[in-house]
Amino acid sequence: MILILRSFLLSFSVCIRMIVPFFVIGIASMIIWTVVNILTLGLASLVSGPITATFISLFGIRVALGIKGDMRRYELSVLILNAARYGLFIFVLNSILIWVSNLATALFASWQVGEGLSFWTVKEATESAQIAFTFLWLGSNAIVVTVVLATTSAAMAVPLASGAREASHRAPSARFFYGVWQSFLPLLCVFLVTSFVQIYFQLFSFLYTTVPIFMSVVSLIVAQTLPDFELDFILKGVAATAGLVWLNAWAWSASALALLKFDRDPTSQPNTTRSADAPTSADIRALRKSRE
Repeated sequence: MILILRSFLLSFSVCIRMIVPFFVIGIASMIIWTVVNILTLGLASLVSGPITATFISLFGIRVALGIKGDMRRYELSVLILNAARYGLFIFVLNSILIWVSNLATALFASWQVGEGLSFWTVKEATESAQIAFTFLWLGSNAIVVTVVLATTSAAMAVPLASGAREASHRAPSARFFYGVWQSFLPLLCVFLVTSFVQIYFQLFSFLYTTVPIFMSVVSLIVAQTLPDFELDFILKGVAATAGLVWLNAWAWSASALALLKFDRDPTSQPNTTRSADAPTSADIRALRKSRE
């Protein structure tokens, strides 16, 4: 699993270069999507999250490719277009898979409880059965959904990296599914680890970063003062956010390296060599005459 080790080492350089863009893109996207939501009467909020997340991923992969030697400047319009294309496709795909996962885990929880429970009959069951069904469904559903999302991310990692490279200046257009399922096992390992660990970092980042920022904004508007947070509290927020960026940087690095590996695979390139035409009878007669 050389890809896992190489992406792990590359992720630290990508993380350092992505800390500032991560926040800049996040703040800019909030402003842009707020305006778009107003113009679309809130309909844009359905796709704003997936498209923004995909744009950040494309940008992070582009940074990883730059570290590996691709120093071409990128075209922002192509990056935005590919973020919309891949973001909407992955959003629809994940929505379908999550719906199927919810149904499957509900059936699993009902089977484990043993009383034929479902979403429609759970209210009529005993309290102990309701509690058992809820815990089984929530626990199994969280695991299954995380694995499903990691699987789709691993399968689409190389196509997404190809979309990021396509945004380079004068880069040729690539097929939408170029390299799908390539380097799947090492990519799945990376995405599984980052997906499960991100759950904890997202929780800590929310508690120590998002909540304090929200409290600061409210306090500044209402009382024109900033709340006094302890240094330890601030450092925890910084560490949680940095860890979250690094986990994403590991996934971006793995995607970029998998793309470069696939490019070196001879089977990924179209066969441009043509076999020599079979000699005709006239060619054979001419050859015989030349030898006489």
